[in-house]
Amino acid sequence: MPRIRKKTSKRGTTHQREKLKHKVSQGRKKAKKETRKAQAAGKIQKKSKKDPGIPNNFPYKDQILAEVAESRRQAAEEKQRRKDEKRAALTGLDVEDSQKNIMNVDPNENQNDGQGFDGIMSLRPAPPVPSKKQSAEPLNSEPVIPVIEGPQSLREVLQKADVLLHVVDARDPAAGLSEALFKEAKGKDIVLLVNKIDCVPRESLVSWLSYLRLTYTVLLFRVAEAFLPSKINPSPASKKIPVKLDDALGSDAVWQQLSELKAKKSGEELVVALTGVTNCGKSAVINSLARAHLLPIYNLNSATSAKGPYTTTSASELVLEFPDKKGAKVRLIDTPGLQYVRAEDIEEQEKEMTRAKDILLRSRGRIDRLKDPLFAVEHIVSRADTQDMMLAYSLPAFSKGDLTSFLAGMARASGLIKKRGALDHAGAARIVLRDWSIGKFARYTMPPGSRTTSSSTNNEEILAMLKSRKELRKAVKLVQLQPGEVEKREVILDDVWVADEEVSENEADAGDEEASGDEDGDEGESDQGSDSESGEEEVDEDEDEEEAPELLPPPKRKRTVSFAVVPAGGKRQRRPGKNVS
Repeated sequence: MPRIRKKTSKRGTTHQREKLKHKVSQGRKKAKKETRKAQAAGKIQKKSKKDPGIPNNFPYKDQILAEVAESRRQAAEEKQRRKDEKRAALTGLDVEDSQKNIMNVDPNENQNDGQGFDGIMSLRPAPPVPSKKQSAEPLNSEPVIPVIEGPQSLREVLQKADVLLHVVDARDPAAGLSEALFKEAKGKDIVLLVNKIDCVPRESLVSWLSYLRLTYTVLLFRVAEAFLPSKINPSPASKKIPVKLDDALGSDAVWQQLSELKAKKSGEELVVALTGVTNCGKSAVINSLARAHLLPIYNLNSATSAKGPYTTTSASELVLEFPDKKGAKVRLIDTPGLQYVRAEDIEEQEKEMTRAKDILLRSRGRIDRLKDPLFAVEHIVSRADTQDMMLAYSLPAFSKGDLTSFLAGMARASGLIKKRGALDHAGAARIVLRDWSIGKFARYTMPPGSRTTSSSTNNEEILAMLKSRKELRKAVKLVQLQPGEVEKREVILDDVWVADEEVSENEADAGDEEASGDEDGDEGESDQGSDSESGEEEVDEDEDEEEAPELLPPPKRKRTVSFAVVPAGGKRQRRPGKNVS
């Protein structure tokens, strides 16, 4: 008789039970992920718990509601008080005075006359350039200094000026010099003003003084505290402390030099034109000499505001009196950054290097948002000292000028790793460009020959106030670069300057979709045609959000700015829908 098999249990195996648990877990995770994506896209509104409120039969309901109303009233008063302090800090008035101005306003009087507390239209770091009917009031209630529209082109400025005050950046003075400009200004007095001396070590500045004074009359300068980029939008803790308008370093030497030049000239006024590349500090120098907020200046945080000029786009004039001579006047002309004629007979490699140099030297926008940031960072790495770059960003050793190794180290150090372990080189490059544009990438250069002795002792007092290389390394990440070359391209003289027009919020929003690019040598770009002179780099909007994690939080809307270079004999044209300065 065959053996009857015992009936088996319906109980499954441990492997089957665990497999079922895993499937259930994965299904729940997938459902949660889909829900989060739908909520982020706005398809599903996130459920919020409804406040049940206070029951009607609760005995202390009236007292609780009264306490809630009182707390809201106090919060509103505190918010208004902070607003009053912020506005008073910008206007130079006390909070009580500003509140009195509000209470004593005449209802029939125009509220936007540009005077006092009620003239503030928005909390901008600097007011726009006043028109002929407007003016700005300097420190200590001195007479009003009008700012009027200046000449329409660089050639008109050179014809009108008696003295050319050329401003250069102390971090790389040679890159701000222009042979063509000095050739056009032949016969006029040329004074070289080395600005931003507080950004470089004392040794570098002394060497550059010895080198430059062999050819030019050189003066040192640092703008007043009120016009430093870090003081334009102060923190809430420092708003109660008034910033200084009269502590510019080197202003006495500038006035003395201009006084000597005025003595040689017969006439009522000495006309001085300030020239230089974009962002070298020309407008801030004029404000420091006048000790007043007269001209809008470059602001590191101006990307958060769609209003107000980003950099100088047209010439402006103002007349000042010499501090030590009553009746003697000097007319200062503020000019936009120099523009150069595009060279046609250069190789593609040199063209790309020139374009990178122009973007870094004359950046007027978010250069970290370039669609292709690698070529600009390659120019930085090729010029930077390898050991300084390693110490600044805590990177492993890499070869001199090796862009791939540098960006790989930057990506690992910053955690920019995409799917399957791929390194985000573009994101690492944008970190470097962001640090460069906001001044976090502290840099300096040494002149050819590295001279270490100064030919004059007129600046010993100023040099003693500056930090040495060793002291500066303790405060910031200092990197030494190879010095730039003197610009040999022809300067655009006859191109008419056009002031920035008012930009609506919608236009500013549309303009935020593009980043600043720059001149020269970008004939090979796809954006060519009737106005191929304006080379703009667009923001890379096609990047996959999962493949390349977002490097920075989305910035607020700003005015789009770009560089423009025209071929010889040509003129710039304004493209509809884009701002070309």
